[in-house]
Amino acid sequence: MAHQTHRRLFIAAAVFFLITSSYLCATRLYNASFIRGAKDDKTKQSSPSPPKPVHVHLTDADLSMTYSSFRRPNMDGLTLMASLPDELVPTFENQRRLVIVGDIHGMDAVLEKLLKKVDFDGSRDHLIATGDMINKGPDSPGVVSRLMRLNASAVRGNHEDRILLSLAEAEAQTGVSKDLSSADAEAHRGESEFLATGRKLSKEQVQWLAKLPVILSVEPLRMFIAHAGLVPGVRPELQDPWAVMNMRTLIYPREDMRKNELKKTKRDSANNSTSDEAAPQSSPPPTDLPSESEKEEEEEGETLESIAEKDAYTDREVAIPVEGRDGEKWAKAWNRFQKRLKKSHRYTVVYGHDAKRGFRQERYTFGLDSNCVRGGALTALVVEGKEGGKGGFTHTVMQVNCK
Repeated sequence: MAHQTHRRLFIAAAVFFLITSSYLCATRLYNASFIRGAKDDKTKQSSPSPPKPVHVHLTDADLSMTYSSFRRPNMDGLTLMASLPDELVPTFENQRRLVIVGDIHGMDAVLEKLLKKVDFDGSRDHLIATGDMINKGPDSPGVVSRLMRLNASAVRGNHEDRILLSLAEAEAQTGVSKDLSSADAEAHRGESEFLATGRKLSKEQVQWLAKLPVILSVEPLRMFIAHAGLVPGVRPELQDPWAVMNMRTLIYPREDMRKNELKKTKRDSANNSTSDEAAPQSSPPPTDLPSESEKEEEEEGETLESIAEKDAYTDREVAIPVEGRDGEKWAKAWNRFQKRLKKSHRYTVVYGHDAKRGFRQERYTFGLDSNCVRGGALTALVVEGKEGGKGGFTHTVMQVNCK
């Protein structure tokens, strides 16, 4: 009985406390609201009226859009960038040379002939391969053996990448997965050719290929070597490894969206031609970057950093690399972009990969894939230091027939 009495008293006290607390809170809130309202009335006449909101017509093409804003993680131990040692960089004083060779594709005998033609001397010259050294041709192990013997540098091409990935996948398979990985299954996955080439290489050769970077920087000459290309306006350490090994052209999603929006606006305007109100206009079409004829001064131009810090981008500054040929050739975009920069911030890219276009020489790009494995030529770019030039170089192009 006493226990029930204590329980009732406890419940009554709790209810009383809850009601009292609620009353006090409500009273304080009312008083605070009343005081604040009185103050607002006193200052209402002297306070400026809030600005009217400005309505800006934005379309999808005006939304924030970017490519490669963050450092990308390495893929399966892949090295994105490496720098050529300074002692190998040619200067006018040391009389050294860089012999940069396009896609070899297992054509070891032709490579030997090309090195003889350029009078290659290991004591003064350094050999660099632009990727796709192996596969398709008759002697991939011979090519890798020669490059290793000559202490050559190279970058990873899409064929080296596919072969290394296929070998790693085949090695990782065990048990039932390994039994199912027959020649027919490999052919169905498109791996048979890559595995056949990879299995001809020694363990040491595979390890040498796996350590190759995707981008080789020759900083004193302001030069990059990459197999397929680089996206202009993106720092090398932020480039997408897949794109560097596979790209051929660039597409501009913002530009395409803008064109579609302009078409829609014109269509809507035609449909509403009887209306007194003008059809809403989207943003004006993009202006192109500076032409090649504009004056190039050392003090004029921008830097990658200043361009990256801008809040507004032109439609053509958002470029997406693709493997196909339907977009703008990346080398054309690269050359156009370099002319925006100060001379001291411009870089040359030496690349391979695009056998269909063949050898290409432009102001800031050299394409060295001249389709040797299909009966074309094997091309070498011989680079020497320029007298009195900081970062300057002279070059000679040499070729041998692959037929």
